[in-house]
Amino acid sequence: MKTIKSVLSMALATALMSASGVSLAQTSDIENLQKDMPKNWGKWGDDDQLGALNYLDEKQALRGIKAVRSGETFTLQLPITHGVGPVFPGRVPAMHFMTQDESMYSVNKLDELAGGVKYSDDAVFMYLQGTTHMDALGHAWYGDKVYGGVSADSTVHGHDHVDVGVLAEHGIVGRGVLLDVGHLKGGDVGRLAPGSCITLQDLKDTAEAQDVTVEKRDILLIRTGSVGRFYQEEPDAEWSATTEPGLCYSKDLIKWIDNMEIPVIAADNLAVELVPQKIEGKDYVIPLHGALIRDLGVVLSELYWLDDLAADSREDGQYTFMFTAAPLKMERGSGSPINPIVIK
Repeated sequence: MKTIKSVLSMALATALMSASGVSLAQTSDIENLQKDMPKNWGKWGDDDQLGALNYLDEKQALRGIKAVRSGETFTLQLPITHGVGPVFPGRVPAMHFMTQDESMYSVNKLDELAGGVKYSDDAVFMYLQGTTHMDALGHAWYGDKVYGGVSADSTVHGHDHVDVGVLAEHGIVGRGVLLDVGHLKGGDVGRLAPGSCITLQDLKDTAEAQDVTVEKRDILLIRTGSVGRFYQEEPDAEWSATTEPGLCYSKDLIKWIDNMEIPVIAADNLAVELVPQKIEGKDYVIPLHGALIRDLGVVLSELYWLDDLAADSREDGQYTFMFTAAPLKMERGSGSPINPIVIK
């Protein structure tokens, strides 16, 4: 199998050929793979920018509220720590700087405010998808169209169409379901092995083992156990961005997600899916991003901390809850940090 680096290099070379005017007559492998698969383009009107979030109406918010039993809450964001954090290849962890603090007052570089109050200030440089985050529907595409059939030129210098700010305006509230695949399929360590594929049958088996029914328009939270390895001092296996376990492409999986009207899929890994995949003998990188985001308008959300929620759910047997989250109103953005909240 080609490494992810070589596959990405091929994609870059193709882009450079296209930019230089070289004709690329043949369609890409993902276009051929997805040729007869469902699309939600136009389902909610020609101007739609919400995609499958249209499924999350007032009724779904009330259904989420009805799932609450005890009121116990869990926040699912990873910590944002200077120079440390799991990131996708090509990104760097957040960099946090103090722009004003006591050290500046102590050497008389700053004066106290009138009356004597002092204050601190700080700044951060980070990739908008460099922590727990939500992808915009313009974040991933194939060919020359993003979600809704709009030209991919809409991504140049910021998203003119389906940016993350649109999702932020809507917000996300509904019934969430945790599927702890890592616990069911991960053996004694309770984490899937690096490179593991999660299939549709794995999701169904997990739901059955947890005695939970995935219902239409549920928000899916999939625990692999992978991100826990990053933070463990002595993990059972080495953490690697390119071998994290995750969903693997299948047409049955995509059709099930479409038929179930799933609006959001979140996971405790970098991409929800296994990053490099081999499908019908060919190499792909994040193919489900194309199938789900670009074609169905399903929102993907990554790098969740699910270990605490999963442990509590194993103890009380409750795997459904109210899920709420909202990205930042980052205009023209490709993604945004979030701190999802679950209320059980």
